[in-house]
Amino acid sequence: MKRWIAILLTLTMLVAMTGCGNKGAGSSQPELPPIPPVEPSEPEPEPIPFTNPLTGEVTETDLSGNRPVAIMLNTLKKALPQSGPGSADLLIEIPEEGGITRIMAVFQDVSGVGNLGTVRSTREYFVFLAMGLDAMLAHCGASYSANDILSRTGYKTLNSMTMGDTFWRDSWRKKNVGLEHSLYTGGEALTAYLSDPSHIRTAHEEGFVSPYVFTEDGTPQNGQPANRIRVSFSGYKTTGFTYDAAQGKYLVDAFDAPYMDANTDTQVAVENVVVIPTSQGTKADGQLQEFDLSSGTGYFACGGQYQEIHWEKGDMTDPLVFTTTDGAPLELGVGNTYICICDTSRPITFE
Repeated sequence: MKRWIAILLTLTMLVAMTGCGNKGAGSSQPELPPIPPVEPSEPEPEPIPFTNPLTGEVTETDLSGNRPVAIMLNTLKKALPQSGPGSADLLIEIPEEGGITRIMAVFQDVSGVGNLGTVRSTREYFVFLAMGLDAMLAHCGASYSANDILSRTGYKTLNSMTMGDTFWRDSWRKKNVGLEHSLYTGGEALTAYLSDPSHIRTAHEEGFVSPYVFTEDGTPQNGQPANRIRVSFSGYKTTGFTYDAAQGKYLVDAFDAPYMDANTDTQVAVENVVVIPTSQGTKADGQLQEFDLSSGTGYFACGGQYQEIHWEKGDMTDPLVFTTTDGAPLELGVGNTYICICDTSRPITFE
């Protein structure tokens, strides 16, 4: 009996010593601070997409620092169809002498657009508009007043008379339509020419800001119906716009027929239409035309509706700017734009 008691006492002492040993100074471990809960990380902000400064459309690369290219297109009925107007970001049509018109087609990026033409000469008011966009103007010669402005300002252009293979004549058109209706350039040729930095400045100078603002739906609030628009430039040329709700665009016609792009064999369609009636006069030579491009009232149409707007250019190098009648920047619909500049005496209709 005494033996069992002795064994139990021995075991009790061993247990007690083991417990005390675990708390001894030599084997104690410092207490670690509690691990704070992991806070959920903030999601990475979505990158702001690049946009075409002439259309507001999303682009894969940043084009905002690049100078656009402006091409002088022939609009004589005999010369149609033209190549490239359907790919232009901006089309500006203005009368010239004799009641004919020309179109300045502006491209933020000419790569991949195909043939462009037929190319004709430019006039001083087209030079002013190109300067306002800091655009590289492609043309075949110019009026004496336009040449004088280019010479005085040193504004370098892409003149076919000094650019060799960048422009070419179409042999069939030369024979069957006429020499003056046969000159072309193209996206590939211009891109190759502009790749040489010694030819012309291709980047905007520091501080240049695009004058246009865009919104996904540019339909004027409380606008008036504009499903059909007709702008008369002269007794020779009227340009029409018919709203196609399926496309959400205006289909363009010339000489009461669809205005076609020979590159794609499709009718030219635009998101926005801007009409600028202003004072048109004739220079002292009795032929060349001139326009008051200082400021005035005009019209903006998008989505089958139109509203009155204010426009302003001012100096020759200033951009053409659009605002609402209360002075807020005009929001164009995302997409391309057709601008008509005509004399205040010519009829403009909206239906």
